[in-house]
Amino acid sequence: MSDITVPVLIVGGGGAGLTASMLLSSYGIDSLLVSKYPGTSHLPKAHVLHQKTMEVYREVGIADVIYERGTPPENMAFTAWYAGVAGPTSEYGREVARLECWGNGDTDPNWMKGSPCHQANLPQIRLEPILKAHAEALGPGRIRFNHNFISLEQDSEGVTALIEDRADGHQYTVRARYLLGCDGGRVVGKQVGAQMEGPQELASEVSVYL
Repeated sequence: MSDITVPVLIVGGGGAGLTASMLLSSYGIDSLLVSKYPGTSHLPKAHVLHQKTMEVYREVGIADVIYERGTPPENMAFTAWYAGVAGPTSEYGREVARLECWGNGDTDPNWMKGSPCHQANLPQIRLEPILKAHAEALGPGRIRFNHNFISLEQDSEGVTALIEDRADGHQYTVRARYLLGCDGGRVVGKQVGAQMEGPQELASEVSVYL
């Protein structure tokens, strides 16, 4: 007998996992989310939320708070490239190129026809706490950070997963009809034989958070 039985187990507490949790809760489907990390992202990571994404967040009731905390649409009219960060009057801060984007700040008629929602700009370091708080409100006790997914056994009726509470090392099992791997392909996919395809390590990047 498993320690916990739930229709859906979600592995991963980033944007995909938390959004899945909110959507399932809004449809009346019980789920349990586990993430090995102690909390949400501590780096900005991705930041642009496109129109269709905001339609989903409107569906679960958090679009307004994202718009309130994010970049105003009129400030999202262009993407520009600079030779440095020394300022526009410096040779090393000069603007190299500028490209109109995001419907010119949500003013382009054809762009606006694509959705009743406009895009938003909120880095994951600020977005994910909003998602987590709302997911917890919709599914009390069903969001478990610092709980590590270890392994799974699959059969014709569902999945039995082994989970570890990283705070005290206690392990328990979760029986679920479905398991969603929202961990960026790190663990779940490999355990069921799904491998990432295509060339990898095409470039190396460094993030500097000021």
